[in-house]
Amino acid sequence: MKQLNYVIIPFVALGLVLSLAIGIEYNCKCQEMFPTYYGSPFVFKQKSLGSSMEYFYSISGLILNVLVWSLALFLIDKAIQRMIGKLNKPKLTRISYNILIGMLIAFTTLNIAMNAKMIGRGFEKESNYWYWDIDKEAENAGATCEGEMVLFTN
Repeated sequence: MKQLNYVIIPFVALGLVLSLAIGIEYNCKCQEMFPTYYGSPFVFKQKSLGSSMEYFYSISGLILNVLVWSLALFLIDKAIQRMIGKLNKPKLTRISYNILIGMLIAFTTLNIAMNAKMIGRGFEKESNYWYWDIDKEAENAGATCEGEMVLFTN
């Protein structure tokens, strides 16, 4: 079961990143249209200027965010496992915790399915790509970008 955690934790972390459970929305103001960027904590998603139902993804941003969330979930899991081990009757708590994990797996699966429908086509610099330098893009466009914390924004 412990080896399964090394698969479940990054999978659930991916769901939390894609759902923007805790994220940052960057809105940039300038003369021309500028996309909205999303981070959790690293920028990984950009709203398409052509369609409100299409998003582009930064592969490196997505990977870094999954790593950050995986580490956080791993530490939370270890703390909960330690607390369950110290209880007199841990069976009910362990069952409840496993139900919560099952719900998180279902939540992640649903988020991946929804995001797969909205992923932008193409794999080039202005679309799905490895890395975006939004600071440089904002500077070139003369834009000022402000980040705002968001919860469960998709």
